[in-house]
Amino acid sequence: MNSLLYIHGFNSSERSHKALVLSEAMAEIGKAGGFLSPRLPWQPTQAIALLEEIIGSYLETHGAGTMTLVGSSLGGFYACYLAEKFQIKAVLVNPAMQAPRLLVDYVGAQYNPYTDEHYELTHEHMDELSTLVISQPTPERYWLMLQEGDEVLDYRAALSAFPQIGKLTCEANGDHRFIGFERFASDILHFAGIKV
Repeated sequence: MNSLLYIHGFNSSERSHKALVLSEAMAEIGKAGGFLSPRLPWQPTQAIALLEEIIGSYLETHGAGTMTLVGSSLGGFYACYLAEKFQIKAVLVNPAMQAPRLLVDYVGAQYNPYTDEHYELTHEHMDELSTLVISQPTPERYWLMLQEGDEVLDYRAALSAFPQIGKLTCEANGDHRFIGFERFASDILHFAGIKV
């Protein structure tokens, strides 16, 4: 059975709006069990280790290419690394493709209001992120979803990270959350081979 793994962003949670939209879309076609959305540790190395364990175990049981990733913001950055490592497809929603540089501005005390976690982001965590940079992603593996009105990230940085891309949705206006994400839920399930 093909499945979707949702990877949430920085200071977000496994129950973000996009995760709920995809969970409901899977439930509507009777495949709720094929949707995974774990709460990630805030430390990059620990987050990647958890995701690698989930993906590796799933692919070992269900076969190559049976999982598609959907990553938002920092989760999109993680999804790119994981898609290349496991040779699977990924939908990247307003991804933070320059995460090691972007998150330097957030070094210091942090609070995640969704999980009620207080923690300290350090330069060592930026080093962890740097080890995950993919310089030449495989174009046909990805669907890149951008909104030019993203107030957190410059959408052009994601475009430059993917000089070639299998599928691109780039909308004027919008914001970092990706306004109207629910419009694409069915198409994402098609992209993942879940819905014919």
